[in-house]
Amino acid sequence: MAHLITSSDYRFGRNRDKRVSVRARGAWGRVNGFIENMLEVIADSKMRRIERELELLGYRYDRSSNDWVSPNSVRASARKD
Repeated sequence: MAHLITSSDYRFGRNRDKRVSVRARGAWGRVNGFIENMLEVIADSKMRRIERELELLGYRYDRSSNDWVSPNSVRASARKD
């Protein structure tokens, strides 16, 4: 026996169960959060690596001026004194 679709039953492109879409949104939010956290971890590790490489080359971070100081400027200021 065929089921007749009445105008009240027919919903084009809509989920029958609203809980499915709520669960999907929650899952999507968790995936986005995971990706954001992963990008932040990757960016932090890259910055630490760059800072470590600069320090190995002789550059140091001057916290008072919030800037990197090159080895040449340290030697030049030492000679002036």
